[in-house]
Amino acid sequence: MMKMSLGAKMLLCFAVLLTICSGFMVYVAIAFGNTSVTLTMALFSIMVVAVFAVYAFTLKRHMRFILIQLSEMISTLIDGRENEVFSVLNDDLLSKLQAQVTKLSGILAAQNSRLKNDRDEIKSLISDISHQLKTPLANLRVYFDLLQDIDLAPVQREEFMQNMQGQLEKLSFLMDSMIKMSRLESGIIQLSPKMGSLNQTSLTAIRQVYQKAQAKDIPISFDADKDIQLQHDHNWTVEAIFNLLDNAVKYTPGGGSINVSLEKYELFARLDITDTGAGLGEEEINQVFKRFYRGENARCQEGVGIGLYLSREIIEKQGGYLKVRSKKGEGSTFSIFLPLNCTAYVFGDH
Repeated sequence: MMKMSLGAKMLLCFAVLLTICSGFMVYVAIAFGNTSVTLTMALFSIMVVAVFAVYAFTLKRHMRFILIQLSEMISTLIDGRENEVFSVLNDDLLSKLQAQVTKLSGILAAQNSRLKNDRDEIKSLISDISHQLKTPLANLRVYFDLLQDIDLAPVQREEFMQNMQGQLEKLSFLMDSMIKMSRLESGIIQLSPKMGSLNQTSLTAIRQVYQKAQAKDIPISFDADKDIQLQHDHNWTVEAIFNLLDNAVKYTPGGGSINVSLEKYELFARLDITDTGAGLGEEEINQVFKRFYRGENARCQEGVGIGLYLSREIIEKQGGYLKVRSKKGEGSTFSIFLPLNCTAYVFGDH
């Protein structure tokens, strides 16, 4: 049986108390022989008891109805239905309670969605890493087995040893890149922004790739009207710019050219890296920043498809973004946009 609310209990106690008082008055009236007063008080007592009995019964039914509605509201949320049990137009306690519970349900649903996305991302990452590791490990096993042949000619042995060295270097580069990627994504490494020259950061990255470009006879020019000072993590921004430059050198044929230019806008600083390489097809432009993505032109080049992804992660963690303009056979322009005033941005959050 449903328990009565505190208000109903108080009213019932008041009715009982009133009845006792009325009974006492009836007793007094009888004791003094006043019959009319006795009848009046008796009728009054009966009416009071009847009124409060009806009120208690009505209150009980009303509470039962509200509990049924609350149960229906909870069932609606559990089943994912969007119909409202209590009208939002009513500014009462139940409508506010429904709004708060609905809001809480939305928060929990969003958290579940994020957790599912994180699990899917981890599964995808494990699958991608397994795929990337499979090839160099398989090649190392093949070369190792071939080197066990005691009748192998010295020239072939030297060739296989060099191939093994190349696979080991690729494996080392892959592991290093994935460690950087995982540390950035998990927040183990926090960017440390400091006021500094974007020009000097760009020149540092250019110096790191200059020898490789010179070996392919690819000149790198640098254009900047003035020095641009902004908050940024020097080392990680060098990493992002280097990856873009290394990509440009890799896919630009010998005799081509690369131009790096800086421009200052009202809110952002823009760094363009323009090459005369093979360019990208329209369908590839939206794919190049994905983890482990390698386009058609990448098949004949060494790489694992992490560089551009890392660059995007580093720039976005500093409140900036990356864009690319490219046309097949006409080269590409990768543009980095970094905010000039990013004091409100929480570095390292993702």
